[in-house]
Amino acid sequence: MSKRILKLVQSDDLRRSKSDRLIAHYIERNIAELPFETARSIAQRLQVSPMTIGRYLRRMGFDGLDELKSELRRGGSNPAWEVKGPVASLEQDRKEGKLLAGLIQQQIDNLGQIYAITSAPEWQQTIDALIGATEVYVAAYQNVRGIAQYFASQLSYTRPRVQFVDGLNGTYAELLDGSVEGRLLFLHDVRRFAAKARPLALEARRAGVKVVLLTDEFCPWGPEVSDICLIVPGSHGPLWDGAATMTAVMDLMLSNIIVLKGDEVSERVDTLTRLQDVFGDFES
Repeated sequence: MSKRILKLVQSDDLRRSKSDRLIAHYIERNIAELPFETARSIAQRLQVSPMTIGRYLRRMGFDGLDELKSELRRGGSNPAWEVKGPVASLEQDRKEGKLLAGLIQQQIDNLGQIYAITSAPEWQQTIDALIGATEVYVAAYQNVRGIAQYFASQLSYTRPRVQFVDGLNGTYAELLDGSVEGRLLFLHDVRRFAAKARPLALEARRAGVKVVLLTDEFCPWGPEVSDICLIVPGSHGPLWDGAATMTAVMDLMLSNIIVLKGDEVSERVDTLTRLQDVFGDFES
């Protein structure tokens, strides 16, 4: 990052208000992504107006985001130089058998395989299914339940009729009663597999519901019970099953959907933001 830009966004003058601090933190933490951003996309992420972004950039001394990008290019920032130290240290620690270094390297290796997943036909089929379904029901169990609930909540910002189903009614009738055509079940499960997962997938297909299964390499029955099966590297850690790879996959799904739906998502977010303001669940 240009030292001048870093100094600017860290200055008190550019961190006076809540929106100032949001934008400053965003620029600091996402500098590598700025070439792919617009003022509007940043505004949507931060839930501020594009005009707020524009005013902030002018206070920085730039006539728009393109000028800021140009200065970053001229600044000669060298990402390879910036990460050389940490990467070398990680490699040395890994060779010495340090536990955390090995776990971090495993996470890096797993994340590196995500690109191949996004290039597979099943990826685009999943994105199309999540966009095209009349209703989306998300289900998961045990220790991955929270990740799936996060996905369902975020997906609801991109489209209507998204619901997490917990099965506490004992029937999953909201999903399986056949009253609405074009439903989709997005089922997430990993080793050790929940007893309900496979029967739910089979029953959903029997009811005419399309099933997308997001699972790991240890699942022996995935392709048999789903219309679309996305297989992600499983956890091989000696201590704990990590969720970083699955969470990254879900975030990329959401990003892909947002790109494809474009202004539809913006309009929906605007509506939901207004409702949040009405009911006061978030800070003003």
